[in-house]
Amino acid sequence: MKIEFTDDEVETILAALDSYALGYRSEWLKTRDDADLEVMGSAEWCWQKIETERRAQFNENNSCGGCAGCPPTSEINNEPTASVDPFEIPTQSNYEDMK
Repeated sequence: MKIEFTDDEVETILAALDSYALGYRSEWLKTRDDADLEVMGSAEWCWQKIETERRAQFNENNSCGGCAGCPPTSEINNEPTASVDPFEIPTQSNYEDMK
């Protein structure tokens, strides 16, 4: 099943899960009841699942090959277009000679 949420809805869900888990963590500190740990762990698992999917979608939507106006990744040329001789770069010692 695939469910779509807006960014604001995802933020609200993540905040609610975090608060829910924190409440059970506080309760567990008082009672040391393993059931509280299980509920807290389930909330944290859901939080991780949603956050992981959100990050994956963000990375997918913001990759260079998918941007409007950017060439597809297969067309990006990473070959150097010019060579630079490091001995021709001005340094403090030879800068005075270039003036």
